[in-house]
Amino acid sequence: MEKRSSGRIPSNLKIKLCLDHDINTGILSNLSDNGMLITTKVCFPLKSQFEILLPVGEEILKIPVRVSRLLKKNDVYDGIGVELLEPSAAYLEFLERQSMLYQIKEKRKKTFKCSTCSHITFKQAPLHCPFCKSAIDDFIENSGEVNMLEDYTSLTDFEKTHFPVINIAKGSVPEMKDRGMHVQIKVGEFPHKMDIDDHIAFIDLYFNDFSLSKKCIARLHLNCQIITPIASFSFHDACSGALTVISNCTAHGSWMTETTI
Repeated sequence: MEKRSSGRIPSNLKIKLCLDHDINTGILSNLSDNGMLITTKVCFPLKSQFEILLPVGEEILKIPVRVSRLLKKNDVYDGIGVELLEPSAAYLEFLERQSMLYQIKEKRKKTFKCSTCSHITFKQAPLHCPFCKSAIDDFIENSGEVNMLEDYTSLTDFEKTHFPVINIAKGSVPEMKDRGMHVQIKVGEFPHKMDIDDHIAFIDLYFNDFSLSKKCIARLHLNCQIITPIASFSFHDACSGALTVISNCTAHGSWMTETTI
């Protein structure tokens, strides 16, 4: 596969570093098609070669690298720069998805909300709301009001009851002739209560690829005190892009999670 050229993509991914029989941990700070920057307390010798284990969905990518530089702060080594040794097709595909997701994140900061049904749109308000058909004049700019997931490890228990959790599994879909992707969406790692004055009112799904720009593809309405905020969807295996999910809490606003499929 032809090697693609890309700039450095910021990330915050937990990885394992394997040198001979020693396994250490680190955080992948940024990545590209020819190198990575890793935050770690382990100081590998310059030009030493080792293997990075990078979790991608249900798989583990094994990436051979060589140390190209050492990073030091206050006389303490706290990171390394590495160059990739023949990156695999699987890694380049992962990198392309990460690049798409990063570009979407950079553009997602400006949002508009429908004052009638609370539907969120990005970059600009539509002529009409896709759900309640309200006109563009009924949309208000609410940039900064949508809670956007950046670093899961730093979330409070309260936040973990609101951010959508997205689980993706590949396999045969009985209703479809080809293989597909099953997507389960659950609002909150910890169950969100469904009281009259504090419940998840709806879940909106958006899809983004090279032809669609954050198009809202589905909305699931939820009835408080009756239904749990968990839903499953199936995508054709040919689908590839970024999936955005927004859950709407009647008491605490909109909460957004993104992933690639």
